[in-house]
Amino acid sequence: MRKHRWLIGVVASILIIILGFVIQVEYGADESDRVIVDYTLNLYSAPECFNEAGFTNDISDATYGEVEESGEFLPESSCTAVAFQTSRGPLWFAWFMS
Repeated sequence: MRKHRWLIGVVASILIIILGFVIQVEYGADESDRVIVDYTLNLYSAPECFNEAGFTNDISDATYGEVEESGEFLPESSCTAVAFQTSRGPLWFAWFMS
Protein backbone atom coordinates (compact mmCIF):
# COMPACT_ATOMS: atom_id res chain seq x y z
CA MET A 1 0.00 0.00 0.00
CA ARG A 2 2.85 2.43 0.76
CA LYS A 3 4.20 1.98 -2.75
CA HIS A 4 0.98 3.22 -4.30
CA ARG A 5 0.39 6.20 -2.00
CA TRP A 6 1.87 8.63 -4.56
CA LEU A 7 -0.40 7.17 -7.26
CA ILE A 8 -3.48 7.82 -5.11
CA GLY A 9 -2.31 11.42 -4.61
CA VAL A 10 -1.81 11.96 -8.34
CA VAL A 11 -5.21 10.47 -9.21
CA ALA A 12 -6.92 12.63 -6.56
CA SER A 13 -5.17 15.76 -7.86
CA ILE A 14 -6.19 15.04 -11.45
CA LEU A 15 -9.77 14.41 -10.34
CA ILE A 16 -9.89 17.75 -8.50
CA ILE A 17 -8.54 19.59 -11.55
CA ILE A 18 -11.08 17.93 -13.86
CA LEU A 19 -13.96 18.74 -11.49
CA GLY A 20 -12.82 22.38 -11.46
CA PHE A 21 -13.48 22.56 -15.19
CA VAL A 22 -16.71 20.52 -15.13
CA ILE A 23 -18.60 22.21 -12.28
CA GLN A 24 -20.43 25.30 -13.59
CA VAL A 25 -21.05 28.30 -11.31
CA GLU A 26 -22.17 31.92 -11.67
CA TYR A 27 -19.63 34.63 -10.95
CA GLY A 28 -19.53 38.38 -11.29
CA ALA A 29 -20.19 41.44 -9.18
CA ASP A 30 -20.12 41.06 -5.42
CA GLU A 31 -22.86 42.64 -3.31
CA SER A 32 -20.23 44.61 -1.39
CA ASP A 33 -18.83 46.31 -4.52
CA ARG A 34 -18.95 50.10 -4.33
CA VAL A 35 -21.20 52.13 -6.65
CA ILE A 36 -21.91 55.85 -7.05
CA VAL A 37 -25.60 56.70 -6.87
CA ASP A 38 -27.32 59.81 -8.30
CA TYR A 39 -30.55 60.31 -6.37
CA THR A 40 -31.89 62.96 -8.77
CA LEU A 41 -31.60 60.78 -11.88
CA ASN A 42 -32.11 57.44 -10.06
CA LEU A 43 -28.99 56.02 -11.72
CA TYR A 44 -25.89 54.26 -10.43
CA SER A 45 -22.39 54.05 -11.86
CA ALA A 46 -19.40 51.78 -11.42
CA PRO A 47 -16.37 53.70 -10.09
CA GLU A 48 -14.43 53.07 -13.31
CA CYS A 49 -17.29 54.57 -15.37
CA PHE A 50 -17.94 57.60 -13.15
CA ASN A 51 -15.90 60.12 -15.19
CA GLU A 52 -18.16 59.62 -18.22
CA ALA A 53 -21.41 59.73 -16.21
CA GLY A 54 -23.44 62.91 -16.46
CA PHE A 55 -24.45 62.99 -12.81
CA THR A 56 -25.89 65.90 -10.85
CA ASN A 57 -24.52 67.07 -7.50
CA ASP A 58 -26.93 64.82 -5.57
CA ILE A 59 -24.61 61.81 -5.44
CA SER A 60 -23.51 59.38 -2.78
CA ASP A 61 -21.80 56.03 -2.61
CA ALA A 62 -23.48 52.75 -1.74
CA THR A 63 -22.94 49.05 -2.28
CA TYR A 64 -24.15 47.11 -5.29
CA GLY A 65 -26.29 44.95 -3.00
CA GLU A 66 -28.12 48.00 -1.61
CA VAL A 67 -28.78 49.34 -5.10
CA GLU A 68 -30.09 46.02 -6.39
CA GLU A 69 -32.22 45.50 -3.29
CA SER A 70 -33.92 48.88 -3.61
CA GLY A 71 -34.89 48.27 -7.24
CA GLU A 72 -35.32 51.98 -7.99
CA PHE A 73 -31.93 52.64 -9.62
CA LEU A 74 -30.79 51.79 -13.15
CA PRO A 75 -27.24 51.53 -14.52
CA GLU A 76 -26.21 54.84 -16.07
CA SER A 77 -24.49 53.37 -19.12
CA SER A 78 -23.47 50.16 -20.83
CA CYS A 79 -20.06 50.55 -19.15
CA THR A 80 -21.72 50.13 -15.74
CA ALA A 81 -23.93 47.29 -16.95
CA VAL A 82 -20.88 45.39 -18.23
CA ALA A 83 -18.94 46.06 -15.02
CA PHE A 84 -21.67 44.43 -12.92
CA GLN A 85 -22.84 41.63 -15.21
CA THR A 86 -22.75 38.05 -14.02
CA SER A 87 -21.42 35.17 -16.07
CA ARG A 88 -21.65 31.41 -15.89
CA GLY A 89 -18.57 29.27 -16.30
CA PRO A 90 -16.27 26.65 -14.80
CA LEU A 91 -15.38 26.81 -11.11
CA TRP A 92 -11.70 27.53 -11.88
CA PHE A 93 -12.65 30.61 -13.90
CA ALA A 94 -14.88 31.89 -11.09
CA TRP A 95 -12.03 31.60 -8.58
CA PHE A 96 -9.47 33.34 -10.76
CA MET A 97 -11.65 35.91 -12.57
CA SER A 98 -13.27 37.43 -9.48
